[in-house]
Amino acid sequence: MPAKIIAFINFKGGVGKTSNVVNLGAVLARTYHKRVLIVDLDAQCNATFWLLGHAERQRLEDEPQKTTSQIFRDHVNGTRFFDFDEAVIRGVPRSPAGNPHIPTLDLLGAHVDLLETEDILGARTLQPYFTFLEKTLKPHTQAYDYVFLDCPPNIYNVSKNALFFADHYVIPYVPDFLSLSGFRVFARVVKRFQDQASGYKPKLARPLIAAAIINRYKNVGNVFDQAINQLKLEVGDLRSKGLIHQKAAILNPPIRDCSRMASCSDSHLPVIIHDENAISSQDYEDMATDFLAHFAQF
Repeated sequence: MPAKIIAFINFKGGVGKTSNVVNLGAVLARTYHKRVLIVDLDAQCNATFWLLGHAERQRLEDEPQKTTSQIFRDHVNGTRFFDFDEAVIRGVPRSPAGNPHIPTLDLLGAHVDLLETEDILGARTLQPYFTFLEKTLKPHTQAYDYVFLDCPPNIYNVSKNALFFADHYVIPYVPDFLSLSGFRVFARVVKRFQDQASGYKPKLARPLIAAAIINRYKNVGNVFDQAINQLKLEVGDLRSKGLIHQKAAILNPPIRDCSRMASCSDSHLPVIIHDENAISSQDYEDMATDFLAHFAQF
């Protein structure tokens, strides 16, 4: 079966996007033995920093041609410096001795040069710039079950490449009023891009927002539960308007707020390796089960 390519995207920052990519990807690879590739497209390099030790991070900083930034620069400049087999980091994270913790979890790292990439994409090429990522990476996806795209917190040029490349979109979400009010706006903006780009890829004509993930859930009073219920109503309404996929759903369970999440990123490990007894470890294990069942429908 071809890989399922899934973009984790929201134009609101701080909603748990990278945490979902790293930790859900880790569970799928470690517990379910899926072959997972994480593609870091964010100039903040959070997924890259999370999964790599200091020496590996320093190497990428010194060799931007082995990062996702080079993919776009090659298309703009007409060069061929990016080599997938040289760039992909297999079996992340690794122990201090260099042994992979999760052999089937791979990473394409990001570089801060992606900030400049945003400026040059579209401005210095007559090609449809949003096709560059797919043109480079599509031939390599057959080696994986899932490709997770960790997108910047916006819908600018790099993010549009992810939207064009992906089969489905997952929206990380924090249950509060501002996130809820932005969900509908986000769905409309994404659908507008799909309509504009569908001439290059017919499947973009249909809604691809397939799921939402609730992060930083707190069982305090009923404030969070009310926000989740409002999101469920919003999802139903957006389905009826054709702005999201008819099978779109909120994945269960919500990821509970957990202090171990901060310490696991500091240790450059997914939470299931950092502390398998943490509540977030159990939440991600349970969510992986729901994730697999949900995306088996597509």
